[in-house]
Amino acid sequence: MKSHPSPGAPAPSASRIQTRSSSNIAAAGPSVRAPGPSSSAGHTISPKSNRKKHKMPISMKMNDGSVVDKVLEFEEEHYHKIWFYGKPALISGGLVAINLVKKFLTPTQKSKFRSTSFGRFLDFEPLVFSGQLVHCMLLKEVFHLNPNEMMFKVHETLLKFSISDFALINGLNCAEYPSFCNEDGIPKQLPFGSSWLCSKYFPGKSSIYRGDLYDFLDQNQVKDDTDAIKLVLIFIVDYILLSKKDNKLVDKYLWHMVDSLDMFGSFPWGRKSFFLTLEYLKKALKGKQTDSQQDVIYYELFGFPTAFQIWIYECFISLPKTVISYNGPKIPRICSWSKAFKSKFFSLNEKFFDCEEVC
Repeated sequence: MKSHPSPGAPAPSASRIQTRSSSNIAAAGPSVRAPGPSSSAGHTISPKSNRKKHKMPISMKMNDGSVVDKVLEFEEEHYHKIWFYGKPALISGGLVAINLVKKFLTPTQKSKFRSTSFGRFLDFEPLVFSGQLVHCMLLKEVFHLNPNEMMFKVHETLLKFSISDFALINGLNCAEYPSFCNEDGIPKQLPFGSSWLCSKYFPGKSSIYRGDLYDFLDQNQVKDDTDAIKLVLIFIVDYILLSKKDNKLVDKYLWHMVDSLDMFGSFPWGRKSFFLTLEYLKKALKGKQTDSQQDVIYYELFGFPTAFQIWIYECFISLPKTVISYNGPKIPRICSWSKAFKSKFFSLNEKFFDCEEVC
């Protein structure tokens, strides 16, 4: 993974440009529309000679640390020429796991946990992952030169998903990695052997699987408040923000980093989570395009795609309560949404992604 330009921590105060048409990103060119569920036609991509170029000012951080301002030009084009049915799976993780955290912590421990940088997670609703909503938006992806963002076009509106949006939604620190880490956010040097926390609660094991940590929190309670908080911090980072399969090991550096609550709390976990999420969103449909709308594409998403799901909600003017409930503006923005429901692919396509009045 390459090093990425920092948006600041935890989130910028600048106006967001992805939820509507931006003043500096013109939604030009002929309309690119997806067919309704009764249509067998694919996307209509405008001839190259008719496409207008979009200009986007960006700041690029060079290897010597200097910042160069440039204007990128790109031609809008959808990656996916036809709509096809897909079933994305959120591998473990997800906000449903917050229920386990609430069950594991005692009232006293919850009170102490709120003073950590992850304390607001106790206020997050255990939203159900809407795979079809995410799939519909991924099918709307258009070409974008900035590798640290994703661009989508719904009707005539260009929507940009960036690390700034990710930070605003979940309130996590997305600043640069500290000097003791490499470009992937992993400490360059680690103590030898298992951490004392791992040895205490998982004796005889030098490596802990994610499923083992989940089962421990589900079946036990820890009397030591500090230990309980440390175990929950590891669980939130590894199981929710950096989600992966249960048969994968909990990263060893997490056990060592949590020994210092101050260091663990100030680390930019939002940055690490964003780029893992972005990586799998970008390659979710890569090489999986089908020529038939009858085919079903299965794929897995890692990281924290629930934040991307919340961003999709924010892209639409209004959503019925059969999809999601909006509770008014809150900080972080993820707290504004509750009672998410799973929706069917064709219903979402017909009501939102193929209807010009909702975006």
